[in-house]
Amino acid sequence: MSLCGRILLGLSAATVTTFALSPIALAAPKGSKSIAIRIEGPNADAIREDIVSLVPETLTVVDDDAFSKSLRSAGQTKPVGDALVMKAQRKKAIDRIRKAGKAAKAEGVIYGVSRTNKKKKKEVYLVYVDENAGDLAVDSAVPLSGSRDDRRKALEELLGPTLSQIAPAATVDEDKPKDGDGGGGGDKDGDGDEKSSDDGEKDGDDGDKGGKRKPHDPRSALFSIEAGVEFAGRWFDYSDPVTQNLRPYDVFGQPALSISGEVYPLASTDIPVLKGLGITAGFMMAPGLNSAVGDGDPLGTTYQRINLGLRERLSIGESSVLGISAGLRLLTFEVDAPDSLASTVPNVSYTLIRAGLDARVPVGPVALALGADYLFPLSSGQVYERFEGASVQGIGAMAGVLVPVTTGVEARLLLEYARFFSSFEPAVGDRYVAGGAIDQYLGVRLAGAYVY
Repeated sequence: MSLCGRILLGLSAATVTTFALSPIALAAPKGSKSIAIRIEGPNADAIREDIVSLVPETLTVVDDDAFSKSLRSAGQTKPVGDALVMKAQRKKAIDRIRKAGKAAKAEGVIYGVSRTNKKKKKEVYLVYVDENAGDLAVDSAVPLSGSRDDRRKALEELLGPTLSQIAPAATVDEDKPKDGDGGGGGDKDGDGDEKSSDDGEKDGDDGDKGGKRKPHDPRSALFSIEAGVEFAGRWFDYSDPVTQNLRPYDVFGQPALSISGEVYPLASTDIPVLKGLGITAGFMMAPGLNSAVGDGDPLGTTYQRINLGLRERLSIGESSVLGISAGLRLLTFEVDAPDSLASTVPNVSYTLIRAGLDARVPVGPVALALGADYLFPLSSGQVYERFEGASVQGIGAMAGVLVPVTTGVEARLLLEYARFFSSFEPAVGDRYVAGGAIDQYLGVRLAGAYVY
């Protein structure tokens, strides 16, 4: 009896020990892996950034400067260049890249050369070099002639399978209760069947994934800022003028300074509507503008525009953006005229409610910008106060071309047009008599912008 009791006690202890240690062994994290990414040639930083965005979270990217040192130590002191494409001539370069990858403790190296091929087309030729000396898992070119989204898609098709294969699987959180360990991980319903918690985990994963944003992408940018020079013009004229004290006005080509920006505070979240909601602001002023009546002395003139508003940004398809905006615009055009002329110059000071739509549509390597606004005046200014029953409405339009320069930076050529049309109800004997007026504004803007 004593012997049997000791045997049973020993088996019991062994069983308890086994169950106590098993969860810890199952939850042990897997070894981490890293990868090096090196791109040579034009637009290398932007291409590398696109590749980095494809790397799974469980795979670490080696610092580029650190890998450059490893390359030099391995004997690759000069760019590989087109030799990477020539399979008969690249053995030494591949061996050095492999040696540098081992020195950097990388699982493998994605090495690319941005170039113009024999057919005069731009491409980035990519290879994946690991510790194996056999055939390369990646050994092909990706065209650079399309939009950046086209390039990202092509890079993902080429590199995605290899990256997925070498990336470690996500480890299970050790603190998370597991089925059968007493943590309540397997809730049961009334019939005793165990419910899976996979759906909840997937929902969480989707939220994290949805909360990510691509830097420098107009569809998910945290902010953008634009500064440039605008060549401004204004044309004001009366329709059906009767009295002789109504002066038209025109000017074009006046240089003006312009700055504007947008910020999307919740762009990095996955909150519907709010993640695409941004605050917009802009200011334009034409310093040094003078006006003259006939051969008279130049008269100082103030021309400025201030915009404040909100914009909801919506992704359309794979690369286009639709904007829905509303806000306030203050537009001032005032000639500092003496008393003898003050009652005849068309001074305005519009306070406008603005509502509009805009779109950004990639076309090849550039993007087109289009927009339209409805402008509702809350107040219009001095020129309209001279007439009885003045009614003023306004519309606006915008069009332009956006040209990428480097990562996050683009050059912009934009045309903005605003038109205010008014009607009056003059009575017999009024000092100013006309059927209405047309007030038009045109700006041709050359600007640089940074999108983050």
